[in-house]
Amino acid sequence: MTVALVDDYTLGRVLRGDLPRELDPEETIYTTGCWYLRLCQAVLGRHQVVGQLSRPFRDLPDELRDRALGLVVELPVTIGLISLRDLAPCIPRLRHDHLLNLLSIEALAAATTLDATVVLSTASPMLEAALAAEGQPVRLIGDS
Repeated sequence: MTVALVDDYTLGRVLRGDLPRELDPEETIYTTGCWYLRLCQAVLGRHQVVGQLSRPFRDLPDELRDRALGLVVELPVTIGLISLRDLAPCIPRLRHDHLLNLLSIEALAAATTLDATVVLSTASPMLEAALAAEGQPVRLIGDS
């Protein structure tokens, strides 16, 4: 089983039915709690700010938007969400070797725990360097 650990933007694309061509349909998709939280805050929040995560949902036709938002609220069983319960024991070791923020250290821990390729929608040099040091691949994707 190959695992793709996707960031918030890529997760949003998948939930909108816009599977990036760089994702293999045979890969098992996972995300992290922080990335999922960021997507939820962006698309389900009651604020008026429209940004990179929320705009693609806002721009969908009503029926497709309702379906996509439903998938955000209740992630499909085909998308794994790894718990901090599983990641917390390995984070102190990783934190000792890599100076990363919470979002990135969680992604690094998830990648090493799942032996996953991390799929990023935008470059993250510090995370990418830490992943390389831990032997975990990274795949940067475009907007199709």
